[in-house]
Amino acid sequence: MSARFPGRWLRRDPGRVGMWVLWTGFLSAYLLFFYHYNDAREIADAEVDGYLEVVLLGVPLVVLFGSLVWMSESDVERALHYRVVVWVVGVAVLFLIAVATALFVLEPQYDRGEHLLLLLMATGFGASMGTVTGVVEARSINRGRAQERAAVEARRRKHEQQRLEYLNQYLRHEVLNEINKIDGYADLLAARTNGEANEWARIIGRSSSEVGTFVSSIRAIMNADGENLRIQPTDVTAIAEATAERVNVDEGRATVTVDASGPVYAAAGDLLDRVFVNLVENATLHCDDPTVRIGIRADDDIVVVRVCDDGPGIPDAARATLFDPPESGDHGYGLFLSQHLVELYGGRLRLETTGPDGTVFRLRLESASATDRPPRTDAETVSPRAPERTAP
Repeated sequence: MSARFPGRWLRRDPGRVGMWVLWTGFLSAYLLFFYHYNDAREIADAEVDGYLEVVLLGVPLVVLFGSLVWMSESDVERALHYRVVVWVVGVAVLFLIAVATALFVLEPQYDRGEHLLLLLMATGFGASMGTVTGVVEARSINRGRAQERAAVEARRRKHEQQRLEYLNQYLRHEVLNEINKIDGYADLLAARTNGEANEWARIIGRSSSEVGTFVSSIRAIMNADGENLRIQPTDVTAIAEATAERVNVDEGRATVTVDASGPVYAAAGDLLDRVFVNLVENATLHCDDPTVRIGIRADDDIVVVRVCDDGPGIPDAARATLFDPPESGDHGYGLFLSQHLVELYGGRLRLETTGPDGTVFRLRLESASATDRPPRTDAETVSPRAPERTAP
């Protein structure tokens, strides 16, 4: 396994490997030079400026090592690291050729050690300049590519936004208008019939309202700009009681109770009704003759709601995708929509516990200020008003 590691490293970042090779090469050349020419007088004629030249040989090592650190920490694409290596080798060779040509033409009275010292210094400083140039170029190319990707992403987002706006308008003007027609004719039919037919008409009306609320939930998630999501003090207890009555009447096989000390107001809105219905229906659909308890508790600044059932619990395989859209699981849109609606209201919905003794979902919302709470009168209807769906 260790024998294959260098190969994987080379494939992942050849530029960084190349820089390590260059740094090792320069260090080896300097060490061999000092080992062979260990007499300082032969190197620099015992002059202070000569010793300074020897010290300056370490500058390229520092610059090359700095480029290795930059490659490790920078967000520049690894595919651009090789350009730094190309610049280092190119400029270093250019400096070496230039200095070697000058020494050949001028024929200064230097011994062999001094000639090698000048060539090493020229190559090292050429490598330093190439490193700086390569890093600057790589950063510039990376910045250009990032700007291009950002422009492409901006165009994609704009196209998606246009599609969402079209779908939003379609839902508003076409689907909701048709739902209004169904509601209107259901009301007329209920007013003109008696007995079983009257009950059927009322069921049609309730189902139509459910579809309208579902569409409003979709629009609120698509269009989280406040148009369909007016956050205001909302009586959570009233919504829970209306949900319990609706499920008890419509399902007939479930017992839903509400445990609350009185009206509890949270910063939410009309679509909170859909969250409660989804959570309760999720329990009733997976249990035989279930008992569901909605517990509501108000603290100083939060409202906590727990929806508890006595069902068999949620299977382990379904927990990971519980709040995902149905394409990634075997459940419906209910929990997916509920979580998004709660998040749009600034709250949080999560699975607290599940097992053979039942399941508990925990809903957390910000508490509404007492001064902002509307007065509650006996004239209020038991069920919260459905979101307005009239087209402009």
